[in-house]
Amino acid sequence: MGLKKKKRLDWAVIGRTLLILLVVLPPVALLGTALQRGYWIYQLRQERIRTENKVQQLKAENDALAQEKENLGDIKYIEKVARDEHNMVGKNEIPLFMVKK
Repeated sequence: MGLKKKKRLDWAVIGRTLLILLVVLPPVALLGTALQRGYWIYQLRQERIRTENKVQQLKAENDALAQEKENLGDIKYIEKVARDEHNMVGKNEIPLFMVKK
């Protein structure tokens, strides 16, 4: 008689354990999946922000290059660049150099 009572007690413990596992494990698995998806969405948003910043940078660079291309058709601009950046002088001009002491 004592053995049967012991077996019933073991089955009761096993049954409760299984019930707890069936109730607890699925939400834990869903939570893990939700966290993983949330992190993936976060990474995608960060990548989108970096890409948008890069697009803005490239647009600004493109605008600057378009302006430079337009300026290269202007003889006054070319003369200014030649004087300022390359120390060139015009025909019949005498270059003056300032010497600091």
